Parts: sequence; structure tokens; C-alpha cells
Amino acid sequence: MECEMLLTIEGTQRFHGEEPETTKLVTDGTLRKEGGVLFLSYAESELTGMRGTLTTFRIEKNCVTLTRTGTVESVMTFAVGKEDRSLYDVGFGALMITVRTERIDCQMDENGGYLEVAYAISIEDSTAGMIDYRIEARKKQ
Repeated sequence: MECEMLLTIEGTQRFHGEEPETTKLVTDGTLRKEGGVLFLSYAESELTGMRGTLTTFRIEKNCVTLTRTGTVESVMTFAVGKEDRSLYDVGFGALMITVRTERIDCQMDENGGYLEVAYAISIEDSTAGMIDYRIEARKKQ
């Protein structure tokens, strides 16, 4: 069963040599449970620079997979202490992205909750920095 949710998404990027940059987005999304897996989805907007992209988090016990489809195509898998390499296709070219998950904190069920993911990111084998995401989901009234 799919529920309409109100999502508050906050992300902080810490790239080498730059001041940390935090963005916050409040948007509509959906949350559904299939077996023991949660799927949290929302449509990106101009604010994120990815209009026309659907972002979906597949949330399992020890693993989170972020999939983007549309104007941006990407699949990144987060598991603490592990690295994941994938292509990040922005339509006019693709970059090789490597993520090394530092932390996952998830207190979410089919009624909502929160998901936090912190990871180091390398772009084309060059260390870029750290990214922290926090997504809060609550049922729309």
C-alpha cells in the first residue's frame, strides 16, 4: 500500500576547500512497503537542478539504494563501511562516482520517520568531500 507523505529533505555538502553548503527542500512524496523493504519516492524540482527526475530510496535493514530516473540517471548503494561505484548520467555526459558510506541511521516504517545517510564521495577517482542527507517523512493530513 502506498501512502502520500510530506518530505523534509536536508542535505549538507562539504567539498574540499569550500564552505559547507546546506540545502533544504520540503516536497510531496510517496512511501510504500513491499515485504520488508520500504520505497520512498519524490519528484525532483528546479530547486534541486534535476527537474524531470524521480528519486527513489530503497530502504532495507543494512542497505539503502538511491535510484534516480529521468533527466538524471543514477544508482548508488549505501552500506556502512563499503564502497559503491556507479555512473552518474546528467544527459549530456556521465561521471564515475564512488561513495563510501560512513553512517546510516533509519527510524522509518510505513507510517513515516526519518532516514540519515552520511558518505564520502569521489568523482572520477578524485576525492571530492562528504555529503550528509536527512529525510523526514510524515503522512499528509
